[in-house]
Amino acid sequence: MATATKKTRMADSSPAHQAERGNPILHALDAIYRFLASLKLAVISLSSLAAVLAYATFFESWYGTAAAQEWIYRSKGFSVLLAFLGANILCAALIRYPWKKRQTGFVVTHLGLLVLLGGSFYSLMTSDEGQLALLEGETKSEMIRSDYPIVRVRQIDPQKPSDVLREWELPFHPGTFGWGPGQPRPRNFLNAFDDLFSKEDAGKPRDVLTQPKDPFQFVVKSHMPASIPAVIHRADPDGSPMAKIRPTFKAPGMPKGRDVFPSEPDRWFETDKRFYRIVKSRDGSGDPMPAQFAFLYTDRPELVEDFLNPAESKGDQGTARFHYVDKSGKSRTYDFALDGQEGKSFSLPDSEFEITFVSVASFPAREAGLSDVLGVTTIPIAKFEVKKGTGASLTHLAMASLPMFPNVIPPADPDSKSPPARALVSINYDLPPALDPKSNGRFGLVEVLGTPDGTLYYRVFGRGDAGKTRGQIRSKGKVTKETEIVAFGGNANMPMTIAFSVEDYMTSGVEENICEPIVLPAGKKDEGLAASLVEMTVNDPDHGHNETKTFYLRRSATYEPVWETVSFPHGVYQIAYDVEHKPLGFDLKLVDFQRGFDPGTEQAARFSSDVKLTDKAMGINDKAYHIAMNEPLNHRGYKFYQSRYVPDPETGRMLSILQVGKDPGRILKYTGSLLICLGAFLQFYMRAGLFTDGGKRERDLAAKKAGANEVPTQTAEVAPPEASKPAMTEDIL
Repeated sequence: MATATKKTRMADSSPAHQAERGNPILHALDAIYRFLASLKLAVISLSSLAAVLAYATFFESWYGTAAAQEWIYRSKGFSVLLAFLGANILCAALIRYPWKKRQTGFVVTHLGLLVLLGGSFYSLMTSDEGQLALLEGETKSEMIRSDYPIVRVRQIDPQKPSDVLREWELPFHPGTFGWGPGQPRPRNFLNAFDDLFSKEDAGKPRDVLTQPKDPFQFVVKSHMPASIPAVIHRADPDGSPMAKIRPTFKAPGMPKGRDVFPSEPDRWFETDKRFYRIVKSRDGSGDPMPAQFAFLYTDRPELVEDFLNPAESKGDQGTARFHYVDKSGKSRTYDFALDGQEGKSFSLPDSEFEITFVSVASFPAREAGLSDVLGVTTIPIAKFEVKKGTGASLTHLAMASLPMFPNVIPPADPDSKSPPARALVSINYDLPPALDPKSNGRFGLVEVLGTPDGTLYYRVFGRGDAGKTRGQIRSKGKVTKETEIVAFGGNANMPMTIAFSVEDYMTSGVEENICEPIVLPAGKKDEGLAASLVEMTVNDPDHGHNETKTFYLRRSATYEPVWETVSFPHGVYQIAYDVEHKPLGFDLKLVDFQRGFDPGTEQAARFSSDVKLTDKAMGINDKAYHIAMNEPLNHRGYKFYQSRYVPDPETGRMLSILQVGKDPGRILKYTGSLLICLGAFLQFYMRAGLFTDGGKRERDLAAKKAGANEVPTQTAEVAPPEASKPAMTEDIL
């Protein structure tokens, strides 16, 4: 039976090895170094990276590119993951130094990986991207960094709004997901590293944009990545009376009535505090309505009676109803028809009041901008001289159909020391509407009256009898909310039925512009217009307190700032939701924008832009370029891609949206990719190629060298060694 000697590796007795074993710090560093170079860490790093990238692919398809950049690719957690992978690649290569000839492919591959990671990091630090929105004929020299929103605040001169006194830029990082009260700012496991490395967020609320030294405080209360403008009406003690009226019409053959105002905000009738009346003559599409709808308000009970039981209409100038107190202290009324009575004087029964009717004048409502509010082009005004006993005569004015308008106009000079005169009597000038489809296109008027106790009344005017030009009351009464009232028609013989209902009523409310969140489809996530609910507080040193106002800011579709004016006792400010603007150093002019459609559809299949480039520094003037989806423009390291197009909300013209990108690290990433391909080829060629021995010679030399370092320890009976083969001594990543 053959015998063999079992050998063991001789202990390394070099001074460096002994020093390492005796020094725990060096021993720990060596252990870390070997761990960083281990195959185990490579498996962990690559598996983690593959899992994160797979998750990022789905995440981007769900929430858009901007969300994937924020939550994954630009997060510090992803940077740490890449750092571990880079350290593993570097240490795995260094631990095998000095490299052998057959490891050339191995070294080149690892070098390519390091260059690729370095190029990616360099791109992260130096690359830039944004957008350029151009109308045909428009020239721009700045790109818009849409991923870097800011809030612009400027203080203006109240007397000259064009003069900007001071201006601030407040960096704003709202994120790509909505948040606000009851909806905290979302976080994920990769972004959790931001709290560990960021000093800015420590001890500072994330939604406060200003610093303590700023003259105001600006707070973001909620954020919506995609929004639409909306209007709400809410109760406010400083507001105006308003009602939500829903008119409907039904033509013969229609199964049910159709809304005159399909848009809910159009159904709100908000009175003007000067007149406490508003009239709507056009429907939701802007077309004239055959019947007007009006809402008015009064806080005087006698005017409710006048509304339901007006004076009998005689003539075209109407009737004035006088409310006064007689000699016995009793409230009384007196009706006076105005037609042909100019210059006539008369006494109110059982009173000391002497009245002189002067004339009826017309106030130009259209020139004053009140035609759309009051529904008429001119407002008749009756002028009276009123005298009580031996007192002085006092001029009283009565505006037709506006009973809440004061009969005695206060002095125009606010600094006048004399007290304003009080009306001696109350005059309600009632003038039924002129309804003539041939002249003004109207055949009816529906009026709704609101009172302080929440009670609502209505009256309907229709065309008068033959030969009369003024309307007559067809129906009247109380209104119950949500109850439909037929104003005109209602039977099979009528050509059209017009009905209405009052859906809501506020004795004092305000109309407020707000923004509401919307959910965009997966492929449109990056096209939403972001909006935020903000709160601005300004110190008022004159009154010793702070004033706070809350409002919405919304980014515009063209990335041009839309200014919101907010007034405080100590200053007037303009605020806009904007993004950073970066100069390009050259001009780009859009000459023409083309769209191509799929046959038989309105779906754009292709779109492109013809532009002219002007770069004075490089001596380029109006050089023509064509930019299409797969034909970018390259200049000064910038690439301009045809991204999409959107309609301009103001003009309706098409805006060409160009995506702009600059990546100085691109050449490093390309070089790293080429090195990886070259290294893979060399590894295949030098270890498994047709002209190599697959490293057999080096393994034999390694086996002989290992045998020289072994000593016999014991003798044992073993099998013949003819089937044994030298083992590979290295693993290559």
